[in-house]
Amino acid sequence: MKKVLAFIIGLAVLVPMAMARDINPVVDVSWLAANQGNSRLVIMDMRKVEDYKAGHIPGAVDVIGASVYVKNGTINNEVPAADDLTDTLQAAGINADSLVVVVESDSGRFTWATRVGWTLKYAGLENVAILDGGYAAWTKAGQAVQTDPVVAKQGNFVVHFVPTDFADKAYVLSATNDQIVDTRNYDTYFGITKQGFVAQAGHFPGAWPLPNNWILNSDGLVKSAADLEAIATKLGLDKNVETITYCDSGVFASTWWWVFSEMLGWPQVRLFDGSSQVLAADPSVKYVTETWR
Repeated sequence: MKKVLAFIIGLAVLVPMAMARDINPVVDVSWLAANQGNSRLVIMDMRKVEDYKAGHIPGAVDVIGASVYVKNGTINNEVPAADDLTDTLQAAGINADSLVVVVESDSGRFTWATRVGWTLKYAGLENVAILDGGYAAWTKAGQAVQTDPVVAKQGNFVVHFVPTDFADKAYVLSATNDQIVDTRNYDTYFGITKQGFVAQAGHFPGAWPLPNNWILNSDGLVKSAADLEAIATKLGLDKNVETITYCDSGVFASTWWWVFSEMLGWPQVRLFDGSSQVLAADPSVKYVTETWR
């Protein structure tokens, strides 16, 4: 009996370890420089092709953003089909056990870096990170760059979407007991300004306002997990309640999704892909303006 109990306890310990990350969700320049020799490392450079050609982190693979967030009919920035995304990630040299670091140009592109990060996590990759400060932080630190393009060895990762990371309109409309978090700025949340592709000004009734730019310090680097947890807690959010993030088209929403799910370890966090572009187009949904929640 004691051996059986020991075996069960052993399994309980091993399962969390198997699910644990091998890389932090946000890495700095020092970490990336120190780990460039790691055979599992894949650096995805998401900048414009001309910027990549002018100089990039040694070993970084050029990945076109439009292959990771695509237009689906009239809806912007959607997840590609599983087979198309598989082709993109395999061409970048990604395997199931890869340590993937997403690199954007600078902190101004943090939202796009997390959108790529969320897509990879939704696709089933466990070890995905964002380079804090992007390529600008790398060059500011005086790190070496290269101009020769990198041709990756074909990877073997196959996309298997994780449904618990994703929400669509039907799910959001049925989620009456969930925390819905609006990650746009206050002017958009309150209906002072609006994107042209969004049908209604304001926000979904009951949504909590939590702007994505609160995540970064004045130097453009990501705040500590403790500081971000404090922001969410003071706002009144509960980490034990399923949380859905949304914005205009599903890009800004990825920032707080990344914080909640990856940095803070909240157990139930979904991103509403399509966000207000889809939701506000439904005449049965009435956004509210000049109103707190």
